[in-house]
Amino acid sequence: MPAKDRLHDNVVHALEKADWKIVREQFGIALESRTIWIDLRAQKEQENLVILVEVKDFDRTGSPVHYLANALGQYLLYRSALILTDDPTPLYMALPISSYNRIMTEDIGQDVIQRYELRLIVFDPFTEEIVQWIP
Repeated sequence: MPAKDRLHDNVVHALEKADWKIVREQFGIALESRTIWIDLRAQKEQENLVILVEVKDFDRTGSPVHYLANALGQYLLYRSALILTDDPTPLYMALPISSYNRIMTEDIGQDVIQRYELRLIVFDPFTEEIVQWIP
């Protein structure tokens, strides 16, 4: 299994504060010849909701554009794996608010969100609270 992202625990705490229960850390999607790992599977029991969450942080990279390209590719690959396995669980990318404000509010970030129908969880890593759900 892959290593936890730097802000993994912050996202866990933010989801828990918002009444989500972490059902699984490192949720595996078994394909024919490999397994793909998504950071979190969370459930909100009272609303009968389940989501998958991939944690990302663009703040510690030299090029936010390069990191966005890699993160988007990974996100789309994971969505494809979910489609291949007939798993309808919505996939979200969790980003700290500083990462969201850096590139995702720019024209290229907004276009990527709309064009690829990105689902985002924007969180504050200091208060460990969810700031925004997109969409």
